[in-house]
Amino acid sequence: MLQTVECTAPESNQSCDEWMTLIEMQGCMRANRKKANDLIWSGEIDSYMLGRKLLVSRASVDTHLESRNSRK
Repeated sequence: MLQTVECTAPESNQSCDEWMTLIEMQGCMRANRKKANDLIWSGEIDSYMLGRKLLVSRASVDTHLESRNSRK
């Protein structure tokens, strides 16, 4: 089950729609937890820590998915 998060955007010009949780990212990418974490910690996917919650940039995920699809 996907979880949603009420967030405070890291910059005032960004909305909450630009960030997703790790669980939402896994569902969007159809990736397991290890693959999702590998993408984040390698820097391929932008992320932001909000307290203890890790938020992931939707734009970064979309860019990664597009580049992955164009390689096929």
